[in-house]
Amino acid sequence: MIARFEAERQALALMDHPNIAKVFDGGATPTGRPYFVMELVRGVRITEFCAEANLSVEARLRLFVLVCQAIQHAHQKGIIHRDLKPSNILVTVNDGVPVPKVIDFGIAKATGQRLTDKTLFTSSTAFIGTPAYMSPEQAEMSSVDMDTRSDIYSLGVLLYELLTGRTPFDGEELLRSGLDEMRRIIRNEEPPPPSRQVTRMSQWRVSQAGESGGSTPSALPLNLTRSRLIWIGS
Repeated sequence: MIARFEAERQALALMDHPNIAKVFDGGATPTGRPYFVMELVRGVRITEFCAEANLSVEARLRLFVLVCQAIQHAHQKGIIHRDLKPSNILVTVNDGVPVPKVIDFGIAKATGQRLTDKTLFTSSTAFIGTPAYMSPEQAEMSSVDMDTRSDIYSLGVLLYELLTGRTPFDGEELLRSGLDEMRRIIRNEEPPPPSRQVTRMSQWRVSQAGESGGSTPSALPLNLTRSRLIWIGS
């Protein structure tokens, strides 16, 4: 735990980007408890922000581009996040302008340097990351090192969710399926294209509005049903 804490501190210290939470100081208490002082981000997860503000497709894409630029900066510093998901991307508002902040580099991996002198132990049968946002190579849990493309896959999952209101694979269903089946689904199954998800959600909204006699809130932007979306695979 101490080693991962130190690794996160070192990873954050390497980066200086307006869309990545900053580290100001770090050290240990007199009793040896490690700590670091970092920027306080008063915000909500990016998916919640988009839903509550009912942002348009264009506005969601502008936020997403800022997140991509932050991750590009991390990659240029040799840091792979490995756990990109909405709860690790908070949106705060500065002078009326929404600003996404990437947080939680606790399981980050350094590609070009050693983050800590302490040994990091990871079980060969344990997932590193969150299944719904995990790339196939991350789910593989092989001895082959992951590279920056794993983060790019997770960004694709985030974009999918921002545009459809759902992840390509349902996170709860993945967890219920068991370890082996979870890995098989992530590695081998093709998720439904965003356009199909949008159609399903639009039909659900119409039915819910009919039952309630009015409109019903949704995580989807109101103009999304008029957009044609495709799933871009690698």
